[in-house]
Amino acid sequence: MAACERTPLTTLPAPHARHRSARLVARQVSELLLGRSRRGLALVPQERLTGLVFEVVLGGSIAHHPYRDIGSGRWIGVEDASTLGRPVSATAIALSMQLPHTTVRRRAAELVESGLLVRGNGGFSVAPAFFARGVLARMAAEDAADLARALHGLAAADYTLAATALDSGVTALPPGVVERLLLAFSLRALETLTDLYGDVTAGTIVAAITASNVRGVTENPELAARYAEEDMPPPDALREPISLRALSRAIDLPFETVRRRVKTLMEQGTVISKGDGVIVPVQLLFGERHLENNRRIAMHFEQLLQTLMALTQIGSSAD
Repeated sequence: MAACERTPLTTLPAPHARHRSARLVARQVSELLLGRSRRGLALVPQERLTGLVFEVVLGGSIAHHPYRDIGSGRWIGVEDASTLGRPVSATAIALSMQLPHTTVRRRAAELVESGLLVRGNGGFSVAPAFFARGVLARMAAEDAADLARALHGLAAADYTLAATALDSGVTALPPGVVERLLLAFSLRALETLTDLYGDVTAGTIVAAITASNVRGVTENPELAARYAEEDMPPPDALREPISLRALSRAIDLPFETVRRRVKTLMEQGTVISKGDGVIVPVQLLFGERHLENNRRIAMHFEQLLQTLMALTQIGSSAD
């Protein structure tokens, strides 16, 4: 396999500019991740943590390949894991998700039993029968469309890098290639949430609550721009509460798990009651750890856009 040629990458925004847009990006990213999570049920109907193990194997199995073969000009998308993928060890999965090795092996064993993974000497691979179902191509197309919508929303809120990415033609890239990048990005974003809240389940719950609370702000370009900066998060008065049952459905976790974990988060002061549901209060979001989490997510997102723009240059030169 020929290596992908190196293309000059667009310069990332300066740190102070990233700080000004961190909340704006984090809100759009939360919606993007929630959409991917819901669609992930088409890939893996098991409990969400098991689905994450599957996604790590899927993405990791093809991560060593370039996005385009210089020799043939052929794009290499996530669907090519069916022929080009290599096994991913349980240790690598555990490190990626910051989970105990025994938990990963148990979840992977569930996937093997259900016919979604196969176990070999080198680790776990996606079962060949999975690729024949056609769900991966549909998910890739829907995820690419969601990214395009997020970029248009960010551009409308004066996030310059999103407008630059749209102008460069990133929405014309093959969905399977975009999905490879989105898969890697979503796992990195989950890692930052895990660092902040202690485990992937707590991180997913808090991210989903926050996204739901400010959805009205996210979908309003004027409000999104007004509350984009670090020192201007949307006030609690604008945060719409989400019920625990709606939260359970949104992130595909059992209601009792959500109820128990939210109770703990409330005892910690991370979540508070409002009306018939819960919100993440604005006071919490002023903490330096939360600000740094937003900055990390914004940085990862900017790197995603940087890579996408570089791939449009590769595509133009090859064509």
